[in-house]
Amino acid sequence: MDEHVDAASPSESEKKLAEQNLQSLASEFAVTQEWGLFPAAAEGSENQQAKAIRDYIKSAAAAIAANDLAGANDSTLAGRTILNGVQKASRYWFVANNRFGFLPLAMTAISGLLAYWVIIRWFLGLDVPRMLHHPIFFGWVGAILKSLYWLQFQINKGLLRPRWFTYFMIAPVVGVILGGIAALVVNVGFRIAGGNTSADWKTVALFAAFAGFNWEWALEKFRIGAEAVSSRLFAKK
Repeated sequence: MDEHVDAASPSESEKKLAEQNLQSLASEFAVTQEWGLFPAAAEGSENQQAKAIRDYIKSAAAAIAANDLAGANDSTLAGRTILNGVQKASRYWFVANNRFGFLPLAMTAISGLLAYWVIIRWFLGLDVPRMLHHPIFFGWVGAILKSLYWLQFQINKGLLRPRWFTYFMIAPVVGVILGGIAALVVNVGFRIAGGNTSADWKTVALFAAFAGFNWEWALEKFRIGAEAVSSRLFAKK
């Protein structure tokens, strides 16, 4: 065992923390660029604040590679100071991505209300008692829950991207559709497994809510159910 370990050498946990802080800065810098907060300077030259942040990121990465964590932390802090100043100077950033994420909330609320009134209340004609037992309603709830969860998760890291706004606009409608598909999959599954038995509404509601929350999971179950039904149909021929 080596008894002459350099007491000044950083521990793995300290180095990992410095790397995480640098990665967080780099990710947030990329998102801020996507929001257009670094307009090009005169004659198309690079924005000086963006250049300074990029230089600090490179300096911090080089310092971490050389085990100079103090230098890495100083560079990361300097870059973040500039970045925070740019973000605070933009009202659009404040409204859309920081603090309460007002724009995604508004998009989710408007889309959710449209899906509720147009599909659930007008097209399906469901009153409140029947709606509370209907899978489409629970798919709608699951999709809105996922929107709010995803919004707070990204805003907490300052990483909400403009390209994701489409998700907030369509999520409630997709949740309604997946809620209906989920009910179909569950009822068909019960019939395949047990003859003429059918699932109670709570089982279907749970499945529909999670389908609205997790689209990939719901579509995979949809595929599995469709393949199970088609295999039985073709097996009888």
